[in-house]
Amino acid sequence: MFFGNSKEKDKEIAKLKARVEELEAQNRSEDVLLEEISEVLLKFEKGFYGIFVKGDSKNNHLNQIKDNLNNALVNNANLADRGIQTLIEYGNANFEHNVDTNDLSGKMGSVILGIRALGSSISELLALLDMTSEELHNEMVELSNASNSLATASNQQAASLEETAAALEEVTSTVISTSENTAKMEKLSQTVNQSVKKGQDLANNTFTSMDNINNEVSLIEDATSMIDQIAFQTNILSLNAAVEAATAGEAGKGFAVVAAEVRNLATLSADAAKEITSIVHKAKERASEGKQTAQSMIDGYSVLNENISSQLSIIQEVSAASKEQQQAIEQINDSINELDQTTQQNAASAAQISSQSQHIETLSQNLVNVVNKTTYIKKAREQVKDIELMFTLNRLKLEHINFKDTNYKQLDSKTIWKVKSEKECNLGKWILEQENTDKEYTKTENWAHLKEVHYQVHNGVQRVIEDNANGDVKDMLSTSLEIDKAISDVFWTIQKTKRENNK
Repeated sequence: MFFGNSKEKDKEIAKLKARVEELEAQNRSEDVLLEEISEVLLKFEKGFYGIFVKGDSKNNHLNQIKDNLNNALVNNANLADRGIQTLIEYGNANFEHNVDTNDLSGKMGSVILGIRALGSSISELLALLDMTSEELHNEMVELSNASNSLATASNQQAASLEETAAALEEVTSTVISTSENTAKMEKLSQTVNQSVKKGQDLANNTFTSMDNINNEVSLIEDATSMIDQIAFQTNILSLNAAVEAATAGEAGKGFAVVAAEVRNLATLSADAAKEITSIVHKAKERASEGKQTAQSMIDGYSVLNENISSQLSIIQEVSAASKEQQQAIEQINDSINELDQTTQQNAASAAQISSQSQHIETLSQNLVNVVNKTTYIKKAREQVKDIELMFTLNRLKLEHINFKDTNYKQLDSKTIWKVKSEKECNLGKWILEQENTDKEYTKTENWAHLKEVHYQVHNGVQRVIEDNANGDVKDMLSTSLEIDKAISDVFWTIQKTKRENNK
């Protein structure tokens, strides 16, 4: 490339540089978007359906891929939500829940259709349980006959029961008396316990009082010792005073001092004497309290002895009553022996009633528990009269989910192969068999619709295979929606066929 001058050359270089920067920026944005797509796909692989690609780039083709991916994530999330909600309803025993089958296709479509088929099959099983009540009615008729036999035998027991009732009345009276006496024994026992406890408390009080007396006596000993010391000092001072008095004179003043000391000591002696008197008085009071406490203990134990005597007397009464009970029980035994023969006659009838009652109880309880706690499609009651037909058609209709999925697994090869026609599969063979035997339900509009939608399933799968191999993606996806709708219609028409079979 030739540039006329340096200015033109600089302009071209600047353009090239800007273009390079633009391409680099675009590559960076594409890398970021691709990384986000990779991250979303990794999360989708682990079951996270509610996460989408939010980035953008200047590459329109890459943006289209992002939009297609987000649409796929939304559709799969919606289908998954449908399935989850239906399973929750089924888990709550609501098998009447209406399953949305609009816009189904592919593997998730098979899941939704399979879930709905499950609810339909369970509704039929619940209808069978509900209708088992007829069997219970027949069992009740037999039970009634056995009950009549038992009633006849019961009349024979009436006479013996009268004698038993009389004896039981006597026993009842004696038992009541015994019960009353027992109650008295209990009350007296409580009184004994209280008396014993009171005696223990009083004994403790006596111990405490005596201990206090001991302490007071110790104080008396200390006071007496002080008095002795004062008396000794008084004697000494008295002798000194005598000596001073003998000398006379001015020394007589010393006598006065000694006399004062003697008076002080005398005063101390008087105070000590008063203290001793007070202490002795307190000791007497404590001793008096001890005597009173001891007397209370004696009185308490006296009451205890009286209570024990009363208990012995009542026990004797109980013993006498027990003897009366023994006599009454002997009379009851005689009556029971008479009843024994009649009871043996009733044994056979009772055994039969017991067996049937247990069976009825089990059946009725199971039915009540299941039916009352669930909600199922009431039309299912009309679909279970022919149980063999019910299970056969359930198996045949579900085979078409496998038919679709088995062929879809091979679409990655982008080749064309021939699928089974609507007359070659098991349902098609069954349709031909019913028409050959001229079944009444093969002459209805529903039967014609069944054949039509059955054909649409097989023909639609063949068209999907061909469109996929030819690259006609739009037609292929449109047809896949038609297939799942046709499979859904096959299910409904088969259910209606079961009901028409019972007319």
